[in-house]
Amino acid sequence: MPASGSLQVAATPADFAAFAGLVAEYVDWCRVRYRDHPWFVERVFGHQSLEDELAALPRAYSAPRGTALLFVVDGEVQGGGAIRRLADGSCEMKRLFVPDRHQGQGIGRRLCEALIGAARGEGFRLMRLDTAALFTEAIAMYEAFGFRRCAPHIAYPPELMPHLVFMELPLAREG
Repeated sequence: MPASGSLQVAATPADFAAFAGLVAEYVDWCRVRYRDHPWFVERVFGHQSLEDELAALPRAYSAPRGTALLFVVDGEVQGGGAIRRLADGSCEMKRLFVPDRHQGQGIGRRLCEALIGAARGEGFRLMRLDTAALFTEAIAMYEAFGFRRCAPHIAYPPELMPHLVFMELPLAREG
């Protein structure tokens, strides 16, 4: 059954605190998914400077640098995701996450669709992302939206590369 909720752009300190809570829950979820490779999760988030990102969420994911979206049902944040501007003028989808207790309701798909729409609305011509190879459900969803695997657009340490999938989606509409 599709979730009946609303998408909202994170704008207030409370919104960004809720987004930070989702990111923290996502990190814990990643640790469970990669329990046989705990080094991987710590190295990825360390390489991404996650602590610094969390300390500056409003700056990282507010105009003109980016946008964070929350999916809210009856005042409860049930998922979120963001886009951020890259140096080459493209954008990157980041931190798309729906906790297990809210999965199966189409929230991830609604967030993905809304983030793609927001990127198009901001004039981006290309959206990129990277994800972990074990996140097969996410990869399948991204492929259903038209994302295709591509060469890495971000440099990670060599030992991480075999465990990552890089994808991109052209955003320019034909015709």
